[in-house]
Amino acid sequence: MAVVELPNWAVPNSASPAFMDFGAVLRPSTGAALLRVDRLGSRYKLTLGFPPFDDPDQGRVIVSRLIRAKRMGLRVEVPLLAPQVIEDAIVDGAGQAGTTLRLRGLFPRRVVREGYWLSVEKADGQHFLHNVAGESIADAAGKVALPLSEMLRWPFADGARVHLVRPMIEGLVDGNEQAWSISVEKFTHIEFTVEEAA
Repeated sequence: MAVVELPNWAVPNSASPAFMDFGAVLRPSTGAALLRVDRLGSRYKLTLGFPPFDDPDQGRVIVSRLIRAKRMGLRVEVPLLAPQVIEDAIVDGAGQAGTTLRLRGLFPRRVVREGYWLSVEKADGQHFLHNVAGESIADAAGKVALPLSEMLRWPFADGARVHLVRPMIEGLVDGNEQAWSISVEKFTHIEFTVEEAA
């Protein structure tokens, strides 16, 4: 799927991530214990706000790309609280499922911290965002099994790229319309939400 990307100069000044849980809690009418049912498909969405674009050319480009993204999809970098001290890796073994992702290609003994973000890139370029659920240390060969906060949503191929340095969120721009405002000073104000489609 060809998706739209924002230019490098479009840096958000606010971000509101959200976890969309497709599981459920069953509440029995008999007073029995609650039962948590996990389902595949839990994913993320991210609302981004940008400082006013005072350059008319930049405002025009952003508006144009967001209009196209409504039909084509959008890929943006996930804003991080701090840089993740790590390198990108690749998937170690095809057809993985569940809440563990095996990787290779890390530096030996590299620590992958709880709360790190990563995106796994399918062969067609689509990214899937995931969160690391617990600290893990790569072995001497640079391999690690990462616990994830949510289940894998795709059986990635062996060797699929895993973006840890610049994780991406990819999906559809939320809502039935895309609005922007133009101030008296002719600044363009933009805010939008991108929701993972798969």
